[in-house]
Amino acid sequence: MLRTLCIVATLQFLTLTSAWACTGQVGAVIFQDTFADDSGGWDTTPPSSMVQPPVYVIAGDANNSGYNALNLTFNATDGDYCMDFILPPAIAANNQMYAGVLFWATDYNNMMSAQLASDGGVWLQKKASGNWSTIFDVPKSPAFVSGANAVNSLRVTALAGVITVYLNGTQIKSVRAQEPTNPGLSFGMYAGADAVSANAPKVQIKSYSVTVGK
Repeated sequence: MLRTLCIVATLQFLTLTSAWACTGQVGAVIFQDTFADDSGGWDTTPPSSMVQPPVYVIAGDANNSGYNALNLTFNATDGDYCMDFILPPAIAANNQMYAGVLFWATDYNNMMSAQLASDGGVWLQKKASGNWSTIFDVPKSPAFVSGANAVNSLRVTALAGVITVYLNGTQIKSVRAQEPTNPGLSFGMYAGADAVSANAPKVQIKSYSVTVGK
């Protein structure tokens, strides 16, 4: 009987740890979601952006190349943000796919975004009053995992005015940045492509986790 209980406990531990592929996060947990249901408080735009257990699915359409989804019920400023996802190959040579972690968002027109492209490029961008600017673009990171159904982990730490982006546990780059002073900043996720496509492939987000990072 004791041996059976030990086996069950071990299996439960392995199931729990395998659900969170993000590594390196520290500090108390602010938010976690493996999309077993739609109780996570995410903004959705069905059928293009919605929870489809056990993933959150985002797919562009003939009118929109991609979608942002902020969390409506949790907030963080200083934090350690991480997302595990399956990123499809590029639609065409000039139409890459992207998945990204959104943070420091006051609304959909003002936020920061760390993104991974389907060619392995890693981006950090800032959106202010609806206008995007690129802070850095690191092309073809060797940390990128390609292939059908490959899972990549994109992690961002935003702590004491320093933003650091990691891909699959490998540090990509750090930059200094002025933290917003607005209370109740939001975090979220993005997926899309360079251009609209009526048959855009789906980006599948498998988990999302935020800790205090210290």
